[in-house]
Amino acid sequence: MWFQIDLAFWKTSATINNMDLEPKIYKTIVFVRHAQYEKDPERLTALGRAQAHLVSQVVRDLKPQKLYSSTMPRALETAAFIEKQCAITSLKRDFFREGILPGLEKVTKTDKASRVAMKENKERADQAYDFLFKAPKSGVSTHVVVAHGNVIRYWVCKALGVDSKKWIQMDLQQCSITTIRVDKKGDAVLLGFADIGHIPFEQRTYI
Repeated sequence: MWFQIDLAFWKTSATINNMDLEPKIYKTIVFVRHAQYEKDPERLTALGRAQAHLVSQVVRDLKPQKLYSSTMPRALETAAFIEKQCAITSLKRDFFREGILPGLEKVTKTDKASRVAMKENKERADQAYDFLFKAPKSGVSTHVVVAHGNVIRYWVCKALGVDSKKWIQMDLQQCSITTIRVDKKGDAVLLGFADIGHIPFEQRTYI
């Protein structure tokens, strides 16, 4: 009998604690990596357009209040599919652009020019991070950001308080979805990383 009473008490306490921990004010940031593309000129491939269409259907169901996009063509074209599905206009920002970042020197040799570029790209990525990860003051909202593999991984490391150079040890596929929740204290929780279930196996690509 004593075991049954204690078990019931534990279940009630766990329920209350879980309810208390659930934030009432938060912002959900959904990062979408751009679709597959070709470089000259930069534009989505036929497969990339199919990927962008599939991810846009997922984003539509999230009912985002804001949509941001890198100004690089592959991101803009991917964001256009989301704009159409969600009837929303994307806000284009240069600081969401791709770039090589500190950490790359762990896997390849870098010269002085590369190190200078990494420093500049880091400053730009940090500016984007500060813009996105401001703690919300009220309500619940969803912000979608169409960006790039390097910077998305970098932002995830920063949000989790991990050495930002560890981004190089992570990977994500094209049109994958990464989700982070930020509460009113500015604390971040990673809800999903590189989710790709909406893309059929034969349509998944890294580059």
